[in-house]
Amino acid sequence: MIITTKHGDFEVRDITRKERRKHYRKVKDVFASGDMLLLHDLVDDFTAFAFKDPDKSLEGLTALQEDEVLMEVISTYMGFDLNLAGD
Repeated sequence: MIITTKHGDFEVRDITRKERRKHYRKVKDVFASGDMLLLHDLVDDFTAFAFKDPDKSLEGLTALQEDEVLMEVISTYMGFDLNLAGD
């Protein structure tokens, strides 16, 4: 699956319905909490899930850019519209 972000296109693993449902509650809980440390952990979890080689896939991005890409990955997987691209 290809996810398009303002930092480019990224190849990520496809997510099954079962996998999405498994992650959905945690994603909702973290977003509802507003806890930035929990959000950081969530992003790390999705990095490991989405990319075969995160270092290669995210190479050249700053930490902030990585977070923006990974938030786009999460929103695409979960079907959220976070409007991260500034549209």
